Amino acid sequence: MSEACLQEIQKVELDLLEKFISVCKKYNIMYYADAGTLLGAVRHKGFIPWDDDIDLALLWPDYQKLMEVAPRECEYPYFFQCIYTDAEALPGTCRLRRSDTTGFTRWEQENIGPEYDRGVFIDIFPLFYVPESIEERQKQKEKVLWLWEVIRGHDAYQYERRTGKRNAAYSKYIPSFLKYYETMGEDFDIVKLKEEYLHACAWGDTRTNVVGETSVKCHGANAMWDAEWFENCVEMPFENTTINCPAAYDEVLTRVYGDWRTPIKGASEHEIVAFDAKMPWRRYLQLQTEC
Repeated sequence: MSEACLQEIQKVELDLLEKFISVCKKYNIMYYADAGTLLGAVRHKGFIPWDDDIDLALLWPDYQKLMEVAPRECEYPYFFQCIYTDAEALPGTCRLRRSDTTGFTRWEQENIGPEYDRGVFIDIFPLFYVPESIEERQKQKEKVLWLWEVIRGHDAYQYERRTGKRNAAYSKYIPSFLKYYETMGEDFDIVKLKEEYLHACAWGDTRTNVVGETSVKCHGANAMWDAEWFENCVEMPFENTTINCPAAYDEVLTRVYGDWRTPIKGASEHEIVAFDAKMPWRRYLQLQTEC
């Protein structure tokens, strides 16, 4: 990606961040910089120089509140993409997008239907309280991963019906989906399935001493932290604005990256395959179809 293109993406990302923060402030919702965005805030006072995205995290109660209020606060060109505004939305994250731009990933290009919003986005992840018992964690992991397979099988089934092509990544999960579908019958609803997935990640909403991004990496060692690390936040500079970070950012970053103070250039995990800061995604797709 060229430097000019990267700067254009970061400019849109900052606008999305400003919109997101305004919603959180209005409704007294606490959020935190997450992953590379937290690292960038602490180490660079902004983006990691080669980063093209913003990642944020909220404890599950605040995340639920955000899903309730954000859709009505995000009018065009903003679009708050969650399971309640877009049935094809990923269940483990919300995305705030700019619909007057184009910016989508290879995964979105290869797996999602034509009505799915493909504007430039920021990722918003839920932080769940994690069971402290090893036995309970194993039960939770089995249920979360089973539901994940069902959801991916549903996506592959719909993709194959829509395109007539095999979904190389997820076709193997179609039997899991069909088994679930047979059980549910006429009561099957993809949004309810994704709700079930999120509630499995929450595991009864019981407060524990551990929090984690269960919906993304179920009990991954570098995606679980002491809950007390998120009890307080500090506001830190981030490019032309400020961003909330866990007060215990050193402990969080060390858990994720180890020696986080030493920069190691890497690529974005998003694999953005199409970007245009000035063209609405619908127009972009139309032009691609006409070519």
